[in-house]
Amino acid sequence: MEYKVKVRYLRIGRRKVSRLIPFIKGLYVSRAIANLTTMPQMSSQVLRKAIKSAVANALFASRSTNPDTLWVKNAYVDKGPVLKRIRPASRGSADPILKPYSHVTVILTDDKKEAKKKRVKAGGYKKVVENKQLELEG
Repeated sequence: MEYKVKVRYLRIGRRKVSRLIPFIKGLYVSRAIANLTTMPQMSSQVLRKAIKSAVANALFASRSTNPDTLWVKNAYVDKGPVLKRIRPASRGSADPILKPYSHVTVILTDDKKEAKKKRVKAGGYKKVVENKQLELEG
């Protein structure tokens, strides 16, 4: 079963959050939280809280769910509204200041059937990663 959480109107730009998404997609929840704990970015705290909230939603929805079997099926960031401010500039002109918002969505699941292979390119080799097993391709 899928469990979803949305963090809306997050006061961080979409590009800053989306840099960390590949580090949590396709991983078990405990491993994803461990990855985010070691990262210095402010958006890692937000993603960590979103994953913990999704786990809490899963436990609330069905008490028989084991949090150790949950994994991050999908996570994505959408663009939110932009606050527009003006800063005075030289010769009476004005420079715009854009303060972007973003919406983060995290989807957890406990179904093994839906596990997909994740392609990772590292060291010149294409690796296929599926639940902590590595297979090297030509």
